Amino acid sequence: MKPQTTKNGVVAVCILKGGMGKSTIAINLAHRLQEKHGDTVYVDVDKNGHGTEFLGFGDAYNQNGHIEEVIFRDLHPKELVIDTEWGFGVVPSSTEMSTINDRMKNQMNADVILKNEVVDPLRNDGYDYVVLDTPGDPSKVADNALVAAQSFIVPVIPGQGSISGLERIMETQLLPIIEATDGAADILAITPNMLSESIRPNKPDRRLLEDLNRNWADYLPPYARITDEQWEKIDQNGRGDIPLPGIRERDALSDSFSNNMPVGAYNGSCDQLEHFDTLADIVAERA
Repeated sequence: MKPQTTKNGVVAVCILKGGMGKSTIAINLAHRLQEKHGDTVYVDVDKNGHGTEFLGFGDAYNQNGHIEEVIFRDLHPKELVIDTEWGFGVVPSSTEMSTINDRMKNQMNADVILKNEVVDPLRNDGYDYVVLDTPGDPSKVADNALVAAQSFIVPVIPGQGSISGLERIMETQLLPIIEATDGAADILAITPNMLSESIRPNKPDRRLLEDLNRNWADYLPPYARITDEQWEKIDQNGRGDIPLPGIRERDALSDSFSNNMPVGAYNGSCDQLEHFDTLADIVAERA
């Protein structure tokens, strides 16, 4: 695997555990990139198709044949792109992703199929950014997505298994890719996600934030960082003017998906929108 010599504008939202809010991050990241930085396409390669369903394209998810024709035949991926009212394009997932995964294992150059057949053609067709919504379990499709991107955003949520999922993807996939590319691949952000309003001691949100700031601080975006001095101040005097770190659960976020749209299109005053803007700025600068 040769290192990238220039930025390629491709980012994978990834972690080896389901329920981490990958699709929430990926969809809203795609929207903010489109709004602020350039033409963007969201590519859902998760076999579960949650992001495709969230955006209201369930019919496309259930229509087999198209993505298989892109990956294994001669159909150009632009033929799959759904133009949306929010500006960014969508390449939907499909019920056939599991079959595609199995077929990939028997192909030559099996780890670069998605790059060669989907991602590079989309970039060459004029998209400035490609956001990959990846599977939550180890698979050949997941490997392909990470190799194609070489820039990664990893969401984690409070609760049992989140940190272990982070450690697994770091140790088994992301760090080996970074080593194989002589450091050209890059972890853009590890972002705490789906947090409640509570940061009291010994609560899941607090434990997650303390762990991330203790062990993964170099990868945290500014909105997720909190110092020992700030924790001490919070515990002694209350939060005061210290902002709540991380991406928080909001009715606007859940309601936006119920209405099949990114949160910025549904409610531009949602206070979490600035965090998706921060991630978009990081991608624009470094991916």
